[in-house]
Amino acid sequence: MIMPYIDLARFFATAMHRRRPEWMTPNQEVYEDSAVILRRFDQGRSGEPILIVPPQAGHHSSIADYAPGHSLVQTCLEHTTSPLYAIEWKTCTPARRNESIDDLVRQLMVCVQKLREPVILIGLCQGGWLSTIYTALFGRDVRALVLAAAPIDFAAGGGKIQELVGQVPMQSYEAMVGCSGGMMPGDLMLMGWKLMNPYDRFVRDYLNIWLHVRDDAYLARTRKFQEWYEYTQDISGRWYLEAVEELFKENGLIRGRLKVLGELVDLGAISCPLALLAGEKDDITLVPQVHNLARYASTPEDRIFRAVIPEAGHISVFMGSRALRHEWPQALAFVLDEAGDIGAAA
Repeated sequence: MIMPYIDLARFFATAMHRRRPEWMTPNQEVYEDSAVILRRFDQGRSGEPILIVPPQAGHHSSIADYAPGHSLVQTCLEHTTSPLYAIEWKTCTPARRNESIDDLVRQLMVCVQKLREPVILIGLCQGGWLSTIYTALFGRDVRALVLAAAPIDFAAGGGKIQELVGQVPMQSYEAMVGCSGGMMPGDLMLMGWKLMNPYDRFVRDYLNIWLHVRDDAYLARTRKFQEWYEYTQDISGRWYLEAVEELFKENGLIRGRLKVLGELVDLGAISCPLALLAGEKDDITLVPQVHNLARYASTPEDRIFRAVIPEAGHISVFMGSRALRHEWPQALAFVLDEAGDIGAAA
């Protein structure tokens, strides 16, 4: 009779597990302000720095360094000799609720300038459109651009986010931000992500915990994911609404209508080497939403690396073991080689 109570205790301990996620790889903070922490993961390397720009979508930036075998940071350290940095986005505070996309670009600019030379930018998911905007405006700062599961052509191919954005009027998004004191709460974003696959998130996930309640390894993996997935961060309501309207609804990057820091963002201004990685089964950012950047950038075809990662869903593009073993080493080798050619020519 004791065992069912132990099983219940193990079930609830896993299902309700909440803890702040942490970076796996030792690092040092080289810069911090109210919005970001800039972390360095190597010791004493020289050469063209790599800067990872994680997404801001309600979750912690440590998804870039999730766990052994699931760490983009570790893959970059193993397959390059470059100095390696990553941005950690801080949760928004009421004082920062009016930050705009302009402010995001300025925050990225500060981090790039701290590295004191042109960088290889790696933009993950929502960090990808930010990195693309930065590259289009400040191309001299960027030696190469890598995008992973990053929406650029927001209207291409459909997908669950496009369906949702098309159905929900702008006034509803404005009401959510208004009711939250000018911020977009991470908890609300998390609920939105869960509602895209409600049966999986509210039934199957918990059923699987119960079915594996005596499997220590399974429960450990689940608790690890819970740490990242359930720990939420708020973002500025202003730039959230700008992104919804100007990017997701109006597809402003592709149409050339997005103005940042007083300038229209012209994707044709991008001429650096590109690596574009998408997931075959990503229903958040579909393959053409990533790969279509190649149609609008001025980068020559022989300086563009494309990959569709088999069976990969959204976050598996940048933390899945298959992608980190195969496509990412290829992409890194490609951009480093191409960036080196540019540096030699300069």
